[in-house]
Amino acid sequence: MGGRQSCLNGIVLIGHGSLKSASGGAMIRLAARLREQGVAPVAEAGFLNYSRPTLTEAIEKCVGLGVERLFVQPYFLIDGVYVQSDLAGEIAGHVARWPGVHFVTGRSFGDHRLMSAIALERVRAVDPSLGWARKEAALLLMAHGTPDAAANAPLQRIAGQLVVTSDYCRVTVAYLDCNVPTIPAAIDDLVAQGATRLVALPYFLHKGRHVQDDLPRLLALARQRHPDMEITEAAELGYDLRLAELIAERAGEMGM
Repeated sequence: MGGRQSCLNGIVLIGHGSLKSASGGAMIRLAARLREQGVAPVAEAGFLNYSRPTLTEAIEKCVGLGVERLFVQPYFLIDGVYVQSDLAGEIAGHVARWPGVHFVTGRSFGDHRLMSAIALERVRAVDPSLGWARKEAALLLMAHGTPDAAANAPLQRIAGQLVVTSDYCRVTVAYLDCNVPTIPAAIDDLVAQGATRLVALPYFLHKGRHVQDDLPRLLALARQRHPDMEITEAAELGYDLRLAELIAERAGEMGM
């Protein structure tokens, strides 16, 4: 990170947190990676809910190390309610608490080109042929969803990128909550359109409760409804060094 010699820069990655205690490990590892790469002399990770360290603990550690300019990277796929409301409110409180620290908040990962590259690699790991039977194979991005429907637009753009870089007859985004199509409805629709093979990608950053419990349950029910369809589940996005590259790029955009 650039900046004046006299100003110590830092990065805080902020995630939602999960009841599954180990699910935030990827974010913590990426903070360490950012330090190792020299992207920032101080880089920490904190969570809004459930997990430790908390956002407050992460920021306090940065301030205690002398950080005067702090880049806050939302560790979220889209700018949903948590980013627009909860996170913004949390940061406002810390700005008031630490008047000597200049806070700079970045954007979520959105439709960055590296996100579709990571997604494609997760798919390739379970389907090396990438939809060799083009007329029959479909790819389903299983996302969480947000009450702000417009915030889901980057997910649709990621799907559009995967249409170009993969060889599936259809790439569909479906939601666990808050939006349509739901995951069960999307699978039923793909079957109705003639798909006989499906790769289901959990488009989640962490292996939290939704990825470990909810999505496998929905896929198990889909297999019962459609016994003739071959359904393969890919891994979630998880830990990937390209996320460190993306975060460094976001920090650079904010003049850090």
